[in-house]
Amino acid sequence: MEKVFIVVPIIAVCIFILTFLLMISPKFRGKMMSRQIKAAKYMMDESEDTLKELATKSANIAKEGVKITSGAVNDGFSSWDMCCKHCGAVIDADSLYCKKCGRKQ
Repeated sequence: MEKVFIVVPIIAVCIFILTFLLMISPKFRGKMMSRQIKAAKYMMDESEDTLKELATKSANIAKEGVKITSGAVNDGFSSWDMCCKHCGAVIDADSLYCKKCGRKQ
């Protein structure tokens, strides 16, 4: 507990000195800002590469999904039976009335 009474004031004094230097010294402020700018540029470069990679993977996944879906739809329409709107019974594609319930399509 006694260490806390020593460490906390030291940290508070360091923060005060850092804040005072940032307000007074343009050279120190510039040095701190240049580090922040370098860090931001690094993060942006890494983010750009990551975003390009994600976009490429997403495009490939979407391309494959579209191929699979369009193939399934194409196959489905060629072998798909018509159903009655009302009762759901299978009817001929060109029939105007359902053979089961007799309602108009």
